[in-house]
Amino acid sequence: MKTLYTVLVILLFLLISSLRFSSLSLVILIGMLGLQLVVTNKGKFRFPNYLLLPILGYVFFLVLGIINEHDNPTIDIKFQFFAILFYLFLVNMKNLDLLKVLFLLNIAVLVVYIIIYIGVLPNSIWHSSTVGYKGRVYGPSIIPIVLIAFYYLYKGRSIDLKLAISFLVAMPYLILTTNLMNMVIAVVLLFLILVDIKKLFSAKSILIIATLCISSFLFLQSDYAPELIKEKLPYVLKPMEYQSLQIRIDDLNKALISENFGIGKMIFGDGFGANTTIYRENMKASSWSGLYTFQEIDNGFYYLYHRGGFLLLFLFLALHFYFLYKIKRVKAKAGFLCLVLFTCLLSIHYFNNMFYVIIPFLIMGEEKEGEGKKEGLVIK
Repeated sequence: MKTLYTVLVILLFLLISSLRFSSLSLVILIGMLGLQLVVTNKGKFRFPNYLLLPILGYVFFLVLGIINEHDNPTIDIKFQFFAILFYLFLVNMKNLDLLKVLFLLNIAVLVVYIIIYIGVLPNSIWHSSTVGYKGRVYGPSIIPIVLIAFYYLYKGRSIDLKLAISFLVAMPYLILTTNLMNMVIAVVLLFLILVDIKKLFSAKSILIIATLCISSFLFLQSDYAPELIKEKLPYVLKPMEYQSLQIRIDDLNKALISENFGIGKMIFGDGFGANTTIYRENMKASSWSGLYTFQEIDNGFYYLYHRGGFLLLFLFLALHFYFLYKIKRVKAKAGFLCLVLFTCLLSIHYFNNMFYVIIPFLIMGEEKEGEGKKEGLVIK
């Protein structure tokens, strides 16, 4: 069963952000939970008591969205539903090595990007084209290395050969996607893992760090490195000059100006299913100027505010302060803050990618390293 669960988790991950396979994702999730209930857990199914709070909140803002009659709401409302089901799977899984699954996910994502890049696999699953602006390759989600690094940081594990290999595996797909956000987060998490003065200057650590740095430098200097990543790297030290960041700031300002919320919507928002329309003016090509409608602009905090107003934004911040309190290690706290802030400031992936629930799953202590009593409702 472990092998079957691993295969299903990998397939589920690869289907994230797919253009037409949301129904298949739902079938896989329900099938995984069904197998747990009937086969693995022999009729027992654990439901953590604390999970009632996010479910009730989700239902409230879902009903609010239905009342507001948004166009095509399923684009938005499915993500939180999927996340709840996936969290229940994680809570009820037995004898499944989560870190091993993340290692395999990391390899699977690299393999998929390679076969997309060389033209073996049609990219119609994730995008209408394969290669975009200045060589950017489109494909599945690229967060396995971020989750692996956070796992190491949270568990207090030092760098080892497996982590070094994971970063070497992740490097090609991070470069192919030219995704500076996840690249920076992964590097920051790796740096925090390495910050151990006693072990930092050991022969093993120096060898691993030197291998990563030299291989990265050689690749970025080669003809194989996409031009777009070479163009983005200088902005790591001067992020406010980064054009993509400037666009996000401009989009946020336009959204805030155009929302025209009354007091009620400022407090409770528009509900799940909402989207945002702004006018983008292209100074170089006026024909490209016009109104653009998004599931949401690339800012997770605005995503929360639009759907749940200040109430949902406050609940989110309060919950994450609680997570911060629960994390014992200072370096893990810093890594958690970096991951959440960077991701939410520059995208809405934290809310539309169910695999981010692995982070609260770890923090809530659900992954037991030994035997222990689990609190919560057990359905028989």
